[in-house]
Amino acid sequence: MAIYYIDPDLGLDTNDGLSPDTPKKTGGSITPAPGDSVLYRRGRIIRGMLPTTAGADGAPITYGAYGDCDENGYGDKPIFCGSLDASSPDDWVETEPNIWRCTVPTRGDVGNIIFTKKSDDDRPWRSLAEYEKNARLDGATLRWEKSGLSAQGDFWDSRFGETNHPVPTPTEQELLVYSVGNPAEVYAHVELAHWGDRRLAFTRDNTIIEDLAFCGSGVHAIAGDEGKNIIIRRCSFKMIGGCVWSRPIFVRFGNAIEFWIHADNVLIEDNDFYGVYDSCVTHQGPHDSTIPANRFICRKNVFNTYGMAAFEYRDRMTVNSEFTDNVCINAGCGFPIYGEVLPRRSEIWPQPMGHHIFLWRIDGASENGSLVIARNAFESAPIGAAIYSIISPEAEAQMHVFDNTYDTENPDLLCHVGGISYRDQYTYSLATGWDADEDEE
Repeated sequence: MAIYYIDPDLGLDTNDGLSPDTPKKTGGSITPAPGDSVLYRRGRIIRGMLPTTAGADGAPITYGAYGDCDENGYGDKPIFCGSLDASSPDDWVETEPNIWRCTVPTRGDVGNIIFTKKSDDDRPWRSLAEYEKNARLDGATLRWEKSGLSAQGDFWDSRFGETNHPVPTPTEQELLVYSVGNPAEVYAHVELAHWGDRRLAFTRDNTIIEDLAFCGSGVHAIAGDEGKNIIIRRCSFKMIGGCVWSRPIFVRFGNAIEFWIHADNVLIEDNDFYGVYDSCVTHQGPHDSTIPANRFICRKNVFNTYGMAAFEYRDRMTVNSEFTDNVCINAGCGFPIYGEVLPRRSEIWPQPMGHHIFLWRIDGASENGSLVIARNAFESAPIGAAIYSIISPEAEAQMHVFDNTYDTENPDLLCHVGGISYRDQYTYSLATGWDADEDEE
């Protein structure tokens, strides 16, 4: 079993990559075998995808990090970044007062523009690795029409939706931002989260992804249709999604971790999420083809600021699965609702969107179906619910919900279950039996 070391700054692809002193420059220069590890130098930024290869049963391939902090204090997770740098004043041309055209070419439409605000103790852009602080990080407001550009940070792309639904003759690129002053001078840093490669890593069977960071993808971070024996742990996901799924119905999309069709023996543990357009973690697929997720475990994560849900279950009820011991805060907040007339546009509009747990499109029970939602801290969800279920009664009967705490900011909606919206925990627990105190049972 080999351990490969990757250092995009100091490595050489002519090196053997088998020690920290002889690192490769790129992960694409090796072909790991089952049981191998591929480690990236801490504190590095990789603009592009994490190349992943499937391992074998009992012999996963591990993708992780190595190294300590350097003399400048940079020792954070290696960052796989899907966005493009637009921080030079030369990247912007003022076409009319306060309207700036971006000259940086992008692959597909731009789903979000990530601004790092200036501060008195501003550090170089490697502080992107400090996304956990989130204090100076913000997204932009998408405007569906050029005429809507009217406030600081508004943006419009002439190609909205064309990447997801290609047209015979693509529109000429025009990316515009409203800014009082050159955006590169107003902000400490500017990044364009474009369509790019659609994701920053493919899910591959029999793999472990740990201690890495993923940011700035216009669509997904980790996604794919391989889903057997996968662990994703101690990773960070920041500012993911926002590209246009359908321009005619004003719907955008983008998930941090998406398992498509198949998910068997999956562990999502001890990760942190911030600024995700749709769902932080989801299993979904074409309804008739989706296989019920089996042993899909999501635990001990911190979910903060997302547009659709911390966890979205869709299409088939899970088997032996759980969402436990997580912290969920600020559902329906951040850039996903900028410029929106609430409820924000979605496939269930005009129902509300912005929940901690969102279950939908499940029209029946699964054989041996079971979903445990327990010991989670459900905090603010100011425009949505802690649990929003619009699935069949048979599927809801396979849910086991207990020992969760609720501290939401929406006085009109705590949970929506069985077609009924509940405003307070006592009424909700009495009617459903979920999260009931022992004295109430």
